[in-house]
Amino acid sequence: MTSFFHKTQSQPEDPRRFMCDQATLINGSLCVFGDWFGRPMDNWHRLISHEEDHFSVKMLFNEGETLEVWQPSGFRLDRQGFIIQSASRVRWEWFYYGRPQLPENRFFIEHRVVGESVLASSNVDWAPHCFKPSMTEPAVLIK
Repeated sequence: MTSFFHKTQSQPEDPRRFMCDQATLINGSLCVFGDWFGRPMDNWHRLISHEEDHFSVKMLFNEGETLEVWQPSGFRLDRQGFIIQSASRVRWEWFYYGRPQLPENRFFIEHRVVGESVLASSNVDWAPHCFKPSMTEPAVLIK
């Protein structure tokens, strides 16, 4: 299995153990390619588990949210928060907060790198979104 996980100081010997050891520190508000989910510090997400394979990592959070990241690189955990510097695709899924956790209440925001740009899409239909993703921002920041 290919490892994507790196600490700032050195690469951990076992990425699964690294995520388990650091899980309590991976929490906060989510920002994907510079697009905040809600307003900065408006939402708080706590990592409860993760899965990884050769091409992606999937993180599961405390209110049923999932964050899936394809071809991630540049993982670090430092004073800025948990960062994945680059990825080819990032998909955030959540249940509409305050409603039952049913499939019809499941929504997503997805960012895809296409050439030198990041394209964002969503199935949210109750509020307009003004996505402004940037390749100069980390693919994922949880702060």
